Amino acid sequence: MGWSFGRRFSEARERDRDFILAINLKTINSILWPLFVGFLCLEFLDVYSTLIALSQGQFFMELNPIAGTLFSLKFIGFLLALVLKYLPAIPLFYLVFVGDKLEFHPYEIRLVKFVALVSLLAADSLMLYIVALNNFPLLIRSFMDGLPAK
Repeated sequence: MGWSFGRRFSEARERDRDFILAINLKTINSILWPLFVGFLCLEFLDVYSTLIALSQGQFFMELNPIAGTLFSLKFIGFLLALVLKYLPAIPLFYLVFVGDKLEFHPYEIRLVKFVALVSLLAADSLMLYIVALNNFPLLIRSFMDGLPAK
């Protein structure tokens, strides 16, 4: 009960440091790149379904106010929306593929890899929700329309 705040803080910091240093880099690297590829594929499916919806007529309404404004700028706006859509992939790419071959920074690399894991799990979950809820029915319908009739 008589512990000071500083002592509790330093023990928590040491416990966190031990947790991060216990992370196996080979295991986490084998998990990260499929999560990153999954993120890129989900982003592509979201963009593809938006293109399908845009091509189906004037009744399409983008719920994202930023994307809706950019889409009103026609082709240039769509390109800018595409750049903004894939922009988060750049720092995620760095987080996934950063390495330390000489092991000068074992704690920092493991911390970055842990952050990448949490970030990609959150991003993949969000994109899976968006694609499944909003876009998956549209993708299935457009795929079925493209099949030859019997």
